[in-house]
Amino acid sequence: MDGSAWQRSLAPHAPSLIVVLALAVAVVSLASFLDTVGTLGLGVFPVLSLLLCLSLAAGLLGLARWLSTCDLPVEDTWSVVRWCLGGMGGFGALSALTVAIRLLEGRAVGGAALGVIVVGAGGGIGGGVAGIYYARANRAAREADHRRDALVFLNSHLRHNVLNATQVIQGYASLLAERTDGADEHLVPIRRRSDAIASLIEDVKRLSDVFSGEHEPTSMNVSPVLLRAVDEAREAHPEATFEVDVGPELDVMATDAVSAVFANLLRNAVQHHDRAEPTVRITAEHDGRTVSVIVADDGPGIRDEVKADLFESSIGSGEGRGIALVKTLMNHYGGDVAVRDNDPRGTEVIVEFRRPPR
Repeated sequence: MDGSAWQRSLAPHAPSLIVVLALAVAVVSLASFLDTVGTLGLGVFPVLSLLLCLSLAAGLLGLARWLSTCDLPVEDTWSVVRWCLGGMGGFGALSALTVAIRLLEGRAVGGAALGVIVVGAGGGIGGGVAGIYYARANRAAREADHRRDALVFLNSHLRHNVLNATQVIQGYASLLAERTDGADEHLVPIRRRSDAIASLIEDVKRLSDVFSGEHEPTSMNVSPVLLRAVDEAREAHPEATFEVDVGPELDVMATDAVSAVFANLLRNAVQHHDRAEPTVRITAEHDGRTVSVIVADDGPGIRDEVKADLFESSIGSGEGRGIALVKTLMNHYGGDVAVRDNDPRGTEVIVEFRRPPR
């Protein structure tokens, strides 16, 4: 239950407090009107002044009615009341201070009460409206936190159980391969699919870290990460040639999940090749504000109509999952990813990172 004990006990009376303020504005306005009429006589401008003040009082009554029918929690209800009181008190005090300064300067101040009433009541209405938006934003933030916590739990629970099951499948597949000397053709799809599931779980883990906001980009040297990804790609694809021209220091804004960016780009460069012995070249370029890593292959290239929507595929879209993961992570890093034709043949994928602030 939200709010302190006294707030909960007085919550039903919170709108009444604003009603009292509205009635006070109306009474003071009427008294000021009668005083003006008694001094200057009845006229158009005193009547307009009274109508203005009464409309502001009606605005406060409308705010009170909204509070009495809304579904805001107790804490948020009192936030609206505090904003209303703060707006009325703050603007009223500023108006009164202005009048006081003029009086101290020896100036005549006529109709000062009207100005204080109008500014104070207007500040109360404005403060109440701001309080409503503030309360709604707080509630939305709390609900988002609850949904995030639930998703983090479900994600962790799913990853744990699916990964355990996948490891069991991989273990039994390895045992079966030893018994059959790897000759059973049914083992190949089992091992390939189980490896794909394990890879998918790892990708989901990286994405959950991004979406949970727990890992924000920081300054890091990604050169060792990139070189390690190249070594792993060489081991996984011995038929491919990987040429690397990257310096020992590539300081960029990223997270540990950046390894997935390089791993997916290298894997795509080989898997979508049309030759038995593909060649992949990895280079890096610097400028004053960014660092770009270019992964270029000598494969069949990408059709122009495919390039237009290449980075729009969703995470769960099968073949496009890897490039979608790259795009998601680069967006999180405040960087970018682009694709262009390689010369004379193939594709270049460029991931552009922000350099750390100096």
